[in-house]
Amino acid sequence: MKTSYDRGKSTKTQTIKAKELIPSHSSRNGNHREKQTTQSTLRWAHPRNHEENMMTSWAENISPGWEEAQMSDVCNGNFPLGHISEEIGCKTSEKLPHQVTNANRSKEQVLKKVSATQEVREEPKDSPSKGIFAFWAEKVNNSSEKTCRKLLQKPSVIVGSSTPALLPKERLRSLGEKQNEKPQRKTRRELFSDSKVFSHVDNHVLHVSQQLKSGHTGLSIHSITPLITAKSQSKLETVRAIWFWLCHNIEYDVDGFLGLSQKIHVPEQVLQTGRAVCSGYARLCQEMCREAGLSCVKVPGFGRSPSSCGGQWCQQQKSSHMWNAVELEGQWCLLDACWGAGIVDVENRVFMPRYDDFFFLTDPEHFIETHWPEDPQWQLLQSPISREDFEQRVFKTSDFFRLQLSLLSPNTSLLKTAHGEVSVMLGSTHPTEFTYQLSKLQGTTNGEDVGTVHGMMMVSENNMTIKVTPPTQGLFDLMIFARHADSQDPYNWVCSYQIQCLDPHNTEQLPENPFHFWGLHQKVRDFGIEESSHKEELLVAPQGTLLLTLQTSRPLLAMYELVNKDLDAALSKKCLAAQAEEEKLSCHMLCPFQGYYRLSVFVKDLGGNTFRNAANFLIRCLNPVNQNELFPSGLSIHCGSGISSRDRGLSNPSHSSPIITTKLGKCNITFHTHPDVELTASLSKDKVINAKYPLERYTLVTHLRTKVSVCVVLPESGVYKMGLFGRSEDHKDFAHICDYVIRCFSDPSWPPFPRVYSLWRRGCVLLEPRAGVLQDQSWVRFRVKVPKAYQIVILGEEKTVLQQSPNMVWEGDAFTGAVGTQVKLAAKFSQHCSSLEVILAFEVGDGSPASLGWSG
Repeated sequence: MKTSYDRGKSTKTQTIKAKELIPSHSSRNGNHREKQTTQSTLRWAHPRNHEENMMTSWAENISPGWEEAQMSDVCNGNFPLGHISEEIGCKTSEKLPHQVTNANRSKEQVLKKVSATQEVREEPKDSPSKGIFAFWAEKVNNSSEKTCRKLLQKPSVIVGSSTPALLPKERLRSLGEKQNEKPQRKTRRELFSDSKVFSHVDNHVLHVSQQLKSGHTGLSIHSITPLITAKSQSKLETVRAIWFWLCHNIEYDVDGFLGLSQKIHVPEQVLQTGRAVCSGYARLCQEMCREAGLSCVKVPGFGRSPSSCGGQWCQQQKSSHMWNAVELEGQWCLLDACWGAGIVDVENRVFMPRYDDFFFLTDPEHFIETHWPEDPQWQLLQSPISREDFEQRVFKTSDFFRLQLSLLSPNTSLLKTAHGEVSVMLGSTHPTEFTYQLSKLQGTTNGEDVGTVHGMMMVSENNMTIKVTPPTQGLFDLMIFARHADSQDPYNWVCSYQIQCLDPHNTEQLPENPFHFWGLHQKVRDFGIEESSHKEELLVAPQGTLLLTLQTSRPLLAMYELVNKDLDAALSKKCLAAQAEEEKLSCHMLCPFQGYYRLSVFVKDLGGNTFRNAANFLIRCLNPVNQNELFPSGLSIHCGSGISSRDRGLSNPSHSSPIITTKLGKCNITFHTHPDVELTASLSKDKVINAKYPLERYTLVTHLRTKVSVCVVLPESGVYKMGLFGRSEDHKDFAHICDYVIRCFSDPSWPPFPRVYSLWRRGCVLLEPRAGVLQDQSWVRFRVKVPKAYQIVILGEEKTVLQQSPNMVWEGDAFTGAVGTQVKLAAKFSQHCSSLEVILAFEVGDGSPASLGWSG
């Protein structure tokens, strides 16, 4: 016997259906008699009487090879369930209407009514279907939540957004439809714009259900139908009331499906027990519609689930599922109350009510994705698809259509790797977030999740692409999940593929990516990013360096995260230097190891509170840089000139790039400033080897009227961080402005600048000597500008008074004296002041002038 399956019900957060087999003809047929209904003064017909014999044991009729047969019972059509052990065969004699096509428009448009015979056989208690639940337990979202077994569950209605569909023009001859009429088929959206239009009907059904709960033992089709449809003003609302009542008052018969009890499928039994297998839902729906004066038929067919038998779907000869079609406005419409009612918690083997509005009057082009009728005419499509096409289609859940997704490529469910990889692309009409799960199949169930390190997902505004590189040979299951962008709801399963890996590539694993996608975020323009300097799926750093730039539509702040399997958090921070400018974000990256890296970008507006993930770049380093050449520790998000320096009153920088490389070991950085801005600088290095003086002595800040100069000399080779700090009349305390990275890989040995005291302020300029260490026993020329000074003197072994030249420069020669002597430059700012204020201090050394050098 070939595999078969049956579906059950749907949920709001994730769709997983249950289905059941149509009974084998080896079972004993139940006798079924119907009395003709008599029209009463009410608009509902009298209930029909049904009698059915007891079912024989399934074990008595077991056919050879049955134990090897496999089947999936899928709640909401979402998960493969492994082996199955029930079969409900349905031989319907209700002829379906002819499909309206150019070829058959002239054919007779009549649907003959004939009696339907059903066979049901029981399943042994040790059924192999028990293996189904182990698989479901891994698949159902929120499987740990408390199971509700109430007959009535207040729904949380999900508004379906799929497009509705019409039915064939052929109708029952008794309806008197004209042979030549060709009404255009209405979609679901045309039948009703939104499920909220049924709120008054739905609320009435829930209210009546509550009233009926206490005394449901005496319920009958004749008594219930007029009660639940009392608020219905049209056939459409009547169908809605019946379908909605079934979804919220009938549980899936899990025990019957498992063979632990007889399956409940006779309408009267369904009403009394509040449980049913799929044929029970369909039969009760048909009887209630007839009671309300509606034309409704049962449609036996095949339910769709992935991985039911070695990657093949619906290979059974008998029907595995049953649903309904109802006539509305001259067309047939499809609905499935079983799948609309809920899911099965397979771990605990109980039914969980989870209403899914998608399966109410579903468009045929969407319904065919999971329901294939035995008679292809009930597909209600202009061009019915073949059984083979149905089996090979990509499996899609109701959320696929609810999120308005589309399948771009490929269009078959079983994919084979080429050069070790496969690609899948989905389209989206609205911004949508995606994630996925790759797991290796073990037999008919999913095995261990191999994670996302063997896949790469890229998203754009209107599509998503996943490239998968399975780690080993074998069959893998790719499940794709999605949700509306910016939604805080859980991701919903939308579709599945199976991947046959024939030629795995033993390549290095990709770094973990908790943000699910690679490249730019699909809403990156909303974040303020216009364009990226790198548009490739994989960025390559041949020499271990990379510069990423992002053009922005407004000023943004950015943070970056670099991840590699060999990179710890502390070392990672030394690999990045970030710059934030008015219309551009830049990130300089260094790679200390070979292999793959993930560079994640987080941005926020200047006044924003939270950084948002805007991009994740996959980078491959071919030749790593030396770890001694990494950036210094403690760099801020403001490196180089940019937004921060502008806000602090600095403009026209001499060095806009945050990285300065010097061969001579010295540099001079200048800005234009506001008159009230005061700047100071701090030089640091992760590991100082040969410097004899504090690194603060190797910078000298000079303020002119509208310009500031920061002169830097280096005592040894290496990579330095120079931090700039500023204050103004409005902000009296120094605050950080930005950082510069200064690199020198030659062998400099510059002496420090003189020690600077607080009176060294705006307008003070040191012309000579620039070095802070003087040659011993030497005459040294001093030239300095000190605004508002009354007198400038040099204090050493001797006191030397400098003279002011016409150009306001104080100058003169002074003798340094012996080694170890400190020479000070002091000033008196008033003739009435008796004390001198020290401005600069120099040391006297024992080296030659060549060895001491000249700073700046």
